[in-house]
Amino acid sequence: MSGQADRHWQEGERAVASGNLAMARRAYAAALAEAPRHVPSLLGMSQVAGRLGSHREALAATMAAFHASPQAAPLLFGLARRLRHFNEYEALCECLAHPRFAADAPAQAMAEAAVMLSSIGANSQARALVEKAIQKAPGHAASHYVRGNLRAFAGEFELADEDYARGLTLDPRLFQCSWMRAGLRTQTATSNHVDLLRRQLRSATPGGMGEVYLQYALHKELHDLGDYAEAWIALEKGNAIKRSLVKFDAGESERLLAGLAELCDRTFCTSGGQASQGATPIFIVGMYRSGTTLLERILAGHDEVADAGETYAFAEQMRRATDHATSGPLDGELLRRARECDYAAVGRGYADASRWLSRGKGWFTEKLPANFLLMGFIAKAVPSARFLHMQRDPMDTCFSNLRTLFSDAAAYSYRQDELVGYYKGYRRLMDHWRDVLPGRMLDVDYRKLVLEPEVQARRIADFCGLDYRPAMVEVQREGGDVATASVAQVRGGISTQRREAWRPYEAWLGPMIEGLRDPCCQTSN
Repeated sequence: MSGQADRHWQEGERAVASGNLAMARRAYAAALAEAPRHVPSLLGMSQVAGRLGSHREALAATMAAFHASPQAAPLLFGLARRLRHFNEYEALCECLAHPRFAADAPAQAMAEAAVMLSSIGANSQARALVEKAIQKAPGHAASHYVRGNLRAFAGEFELADEDYARGLTLDPRLFQCSWMRAGLRTQTATSNHVDLLRRQLRSATPGGMGEVYLQYALHKELHDLGDYAEAWIALEKGNAIKRSLVKFDAGESERLLAGLAELCDRTFCTSGGQASQGATPIFIVGMYRSGTTLLERILAGHDEVADAGETYAFAEQMRRATDHATSGPLDGELLRRARECDYAAVGRGYADASRWLSRGKGWFTEKLPANFLLMGFIAKAVPSARFLHMQRDPMDTCFSNLRTLFSDAAAYSYRQDELVGYYKGYRRLMDHWRDVLPGRMLDVDYRKLVLEPEVQARRIADFCGLDYRPAMVEVQREGGDVATASVAQVRGGISTQRREAWRPYEAWLGPMIEGLRDPCCQTSN
């Protein structure tokens, strides 16, 4: 490394620490003028350019760092974080497969890297890495938590429970373990963690995420035990704290949905890119907790379909085309820039990404429910895309949202009024897509799917251009990973019993019940 480049890089780091991003950018540029493959400066430039609003410049710096082939574990870890930020899945896997990373990185970095890999569906690589982390540091609590999650995703619930218990033994304040283990099974009067959860709550920081994890876990376990009054109290507390920690503007959300419908008329949606995709993407869209995981599991039973899971691969192509980063699939600024977007370039970029997502198969699923926001852009850029819209009873869907603790998604779901308002906007937008995308979207009714799975699976396969396979309805089969809140339910097979969980809480759900009486909320099929 050039000594002069190092000095400029250090100047850039000091400028970042003081909040002077313009000065940091100049310092990193000076370092790169001395040594164009100076990885620390490339990573610094990526961070600063992104914070200054230049998504493409930040991406270019990240990819230059990747092609510079860093060898040191700290640089590999920093690079991996940036690659994950830009949804560069193949490069991320390659970066974290470098032997120096597993050999030299501390257990905490290895656990975080395993989470990155798991978030893109690279669970085998994630498991290998976290196993090495535990071998390196058996007392590292977070590594046991991560391994517990990976085991849960694979349906290894007893082993997952052991990891969560071990994580809590090593760090009694790692309350995520308590939250995750509550969902591994149905709790019983003779086997539950209610007393432990209540003791943990006394030690949790009031109003923090630790209390949120514990309140949601307590709600789940009390619900299993039929103590609905106490379960509701726990859910209300968890919802209130989580709502105070997230940003959601109902008015902005309403304007965004209206703006989408105004921009994406039939002419807009049918005149765009013609890039050959190679594999056919099947976008599973709808509300969270509407049965999208079950639908993906059915499709993944087909030997010609790869299940890519919940990715932001298409959203990333829109960010690159508009040179604007969003925290979710869409925001107002991206919508404004989308009017002048190069959709042929979006289609080409998505075709590149789909080679990794499809894993050599002819079809692949994209199961990010919130992609319903991007359907007009997807239809325009990827004419071969198929859309499956999963619909479930409005009360079942909304109550399930209300009692699910999301990570960074569904900020609308922690207050009944905001949840109902968002649901209404979603239904109006889906009506719009039906109108402007005739024949491109198939509505799939959750109740019909669980009552007559083979009939509906045949209908779904036909719409997607696939031949039906009997394995499609064997969702309890071994193999594959389910990395959503539905993991335990889906592993138990298709069930007709998962309806009206909200009934015991009817006395407290007045705003939701009243709001969902609106005719726009009724299921269409």
